Amino acid sequence: MTIICTGKIANTTVGHIDHAMAYPAGFKNLGHEVYLMEHVGPNRCTDSNNQQVPFELWDGRLHFEAVARAYGIWPRCCLIYQGGKKTYGMSFREAVKVANRCDLLITRSGQIHKAPEIFNRARHRAYFDGNPGNTQIQYEQCGGEFEALDQYDFLFTLGLNMGTASCDIPTGTSKWHPMIRPVFLPMWPVRCDADNKRFTTISTWRGRAAIEWHGAFSGEKSTNWLKFLALPKQTDHEFEIALRMNSADAQSDRALFQKNGWRLTNPGELRNLNDYQNYIGESRAEFSVAHNRYVESSTGWFSDRSALYLASGKPVLVQSTGIESHLPTGKGLLTFKRIEEAVAGAEEINRNYSGHCKAAREIAEAYFDSDKVLTKILDEIGGSLP
Repeated sequence: MTIICTGKIANTTVGHIDHAMAYPAGFKNLGHEVYLMEHVGPNRCTDSNNQQVPFELWDGRLHFEAVARAYGIWPRCCLIYQGGKKTYGMSFREAVKVANRCDLLITRSGQIHKAPEIFNRARHRAYFDGNPGNTQIQYEQCGGEFEALDQYDFLFTLGLNMGTASCDIPTGTSKWHPMIRPVFLPMWPVRCDADNKRFTTISTWRGRAAIEWHGAFSGEKSTNWLKFLALPKQTDHEFEIALRMNSADAQSDRALFQKNGWRLTNPGELRNLNDYQNYIGESRAEFSVAHNRYVESSTGWFSDRSALYLASGKPVLVQSTGIESHLPTGKGLLTFKRIEEAVAGAEEINRNYSGHCKAAREIAEAYFDSDKVLTKILDEIGGSLP
C-alpha cells in the first residue's frame, strides 16, 4: 500500500514530533511504501526572532529533513510551499506522481488540503485528531470548515470516550473512531534505573486559547497545575517540569512553583530526538496533570508524552481524563483526581519501583505498539470501504 503521512513537522519542537513521526515509521515497518509531506505558507516561515523569511532561507526546511532522516523516511519526503510554488526534498511533480497512486493519505493537523493536487488525488483520506474536544467544538462552531474535516473519509481521535455517554463533547453527525497513539517501540528502548530520583514531565503552562461551549469555558492547563502545587511539600520525592512559560506573568508563575519545591527546567534545551529520549530516560517516573478540557469533559485522552515514558519503562502518574476503562491502571500506569491520590500514587511507585517499571513497558507493548495500533487502524479503514 502507498501511504502519504502529513502533519506539522518543519518548525515544531521535538516533543511534538514523535507523535507525528510514529505513523510513517510504523507504516514503513509494516512493509508499506511511505512518504512524508507537509504544506506550509509564508506565515510558517519565520526565523528565531519570529520575523518572516523567504522559504529558501527558512531553517524549517533543514529541520524537516533532519527529523525525516532520524526516523528513516528521507528522501521520500516533500515540504510543499504555497500549494507547490516551491518545494524542499522531492519536486512537486514527483509528489503529485506519488499522490496519483496513493492508497491512503493521513494527517494529524496541518494544511495539506491547501495542496489540492496532493490531497484530492489520494484514494482515501483519514484525519487523526490529537486534540479531542477542541477539534470537535471548532468543527461545530466553524460550520464544518475546520481543518477541512468534511473532506476526509475517516476520522480517528485520541479521545477514547468521544461519542459516548461519558463525554459531553458534541460530535454531530461525524463518526469518530477512537484510537490509541502509536509508539514505534524500536526507537524507545527500556531505560530503567532505580538511581534516578525525579518525577518529571514536559509541559506547557498557559497558551492555548480557552474554548467556549454552551456557556462553559475549557480553561488552561495551568488551571490544573495550580491544584497540585503543594505536592512536593507533601512527599519526600523530587518533582521537575520542563515547563514552557510564555505568558507575561511567567516570572511570578515560576516563583510560585519554586516556592512550593518544584524544579523547573527549560524545554528549549530538548533540541533533538536524542535530548528528548535522554530526558525521559533519566527520569524516575512521570507526574503530570492534563489540560482542563480533557479532564472536565472526560474525553479519555492520553498524552503522547506519557506513552513514551511507558515505552521507556518509566511508571506514569497522571491526572484522570477517563482512560481507566480503556487502559490498565494501578501498576505501571496510575491515575489521580485529588492531591491525596497523587501523593499515594508516588508512594506506591517507589514502594515497588522495579515492578512498576516492568508493568509500564508491558502496557506500552500491549497497547501502544505501532505494529498493533496501525494494523488495527488499517483494518477499520479496510472494513469500512465499499
